Amino acid sequence: MKTWRCTVCGYLHEGEAPPEFCPVCHADASKFVLVTETLEAEPSAPIPDKLRGLFREMLDVFVPHAVAAHFPNALIPTLTLFLLLFLASGNVSLETAAYYLLWVVFLAVPTTIVTGLYDWKTLYAAAPAPIFRRKIILAVLLLILTISAVFWRWQQPQLLQQGGWSRVVFVVLVAAMLVCVTLLGHYGGMLVFGRNKKNN
Repeated sequence: MKTWRCTVCGYLHEGEAPPEFCPVCHADASKFVLVTETLEAEPSAPIPDKLRGLFREMLDVFVPHAVAAHFPNALIPTLTLFLLLFLASGNVSLETAAYYLLWVVFLAVPTTIVTGLYDWKTLYAAAPAPIFRRKIILAVLLLILTISAVFWRWQQPQLLQQGGWSRVVFVVLVAAMLVCVTLLGHYGGMLVFGRNKKNN
């Protein structure tokens, strides 16, 4: 059994010939290359050789943006949850945890944007499709919202405890960050898994 790798998205296909179209990114058969070394090809190979083969295979299909995007996708909902729990309970440690998570998001978002642009250029030839325009606009908006939220909280450490309009605006900023990252995840999922069945 031969293994074929899609050079656009890294999808692996087993068969005598590559598929007509990649089921993940819809690239045609010409974008597939034969993988010469797979773990199945040498079942009796020593463990270090198998690990080296696995590592090579991981590097072959590594997509930097897919890794980087998981940080804001996970951290923003978590910091939102901590913020809501703080507002409900008044427990300051929850607000502090949300603030530290906000800093991690602040550090992660630029990396996510850079890797996204890199993958857009290398995997999709910088195609000017609407989905990429939407993702770029949302990513820039997320960066602006994150910078605004982290520096506002840094300049006014007590803004959430004191209440007032500052608290309301800060909560709105975090809610807007959550909307941005949700839409970014949605569009990323459309790229990876294709449109829903109604649009196929």
